[in-house]
Amino acid sequence: MNSLKIYCQIILIYACFVLEVSTQNLEKILNQNKTVANSFHIQPRSDSSRFGSGVELGDLPHHVLIFTLYNAERDIYRAFCAGSIIGDDKVLTSANCFLTNRKAHRRDYDKVWVVAGIIQVSVKRSAGNDNIQQWRQIVKIYSQRFYRFPAYNLGVLIMNLPWIFNNYVNKIPYESEDHDFDGICIATAVKATKSWSINKYVFVEEVEMIKRRTCEQILQRSCRLYFCTACENGFKYAYSFESEGSGLICYETGDPNEKDPRRGILVGVTSKVNIGLPNLHMRIGAYSKWVTDLSCKLKYNKILIFCVVTIGTNIL
Repeated sequence: MNSLKIYCQIILIYACFVLEVSTQNLEKILNQNKTVANSFHIQPRSDSSRFGSGVELGDLPHHVLIFTLYNAERDIYRAFCAGSIIGDDKVLTSANCFLTNRKAHRRDYDKVWVVAGIIQVSVKRSAGNDNIQQWRQIVKIYSQRFYRFPAYNLGVLIMNLPWIFNNYVNKIPYESEDHDFDGICIATAVKATKSWSINKYVFVEEVEMIKRRTCEQILQRSCRLYFCTACENGFKYAYSFESEGSGLICYETGDPNEKDPRRGILVGVTSKVNIGLPNLHMRIGAYSKWVTDLSCKLKYNKILIFCVVTIGTNIL
């Protein structure tokens, strides 16, 4: 019994030591890159996003919040995840928002709404103009074959109606090639701006891209599938669960799909938020073909079923 107690104490001491070393490593990285970060200046862009503060409608036209009913009596809905519009009726998000590791459904799709043209986390269903605050429901969700959170965590949602694109709602191009960025990109998060924590709004923050090898040393795990990012400690509590599924956007990447460097390109989906440690964003570039070919895959499946039925009828 005493040997077991000593063994448990050793494990606890080792775990605390690893966490302390990991935190120190992250702080060391931020301090080493502080000079570079301070000298880095983001050129003015058409979206006029204000980094580190709340955004206005139209600043992030691709960004959507995913809501479920919070208070039936007052008809209030609250966001539990986020996503990015990538097509006429498609949204790229985190599969973990909807599926367990066994791919069982976490929620009833009939009670979930995907809303574009919105920046507040809590809202009434009846509020908003249809062309600005657009409410859609989910018809189908696609997840990657080997999905096990946080690995292979890309999820594509198919909406019941196409989006109406305008200055407030629009799609964003996504990365077509796999890159390893080591500069500064932007991530989307939420934070409280009033007395009650439920009153949260979307904001964006510059994040530093951490090299894969360094991130693996800090987290003690493989980061082959992810981008690792670090932000200032002052914002670490802002990355709450509503941020999961939101997009990591980089600028002037050289990717063929990035036509306008002022708008940037979607390179990752926020998958795992670590307080005081690097955050993980599932890479898109390595799986862009999977994202693009979803509709084709569904079409091929229908053709295959038709062929099997036809052959079976002829045999009979």
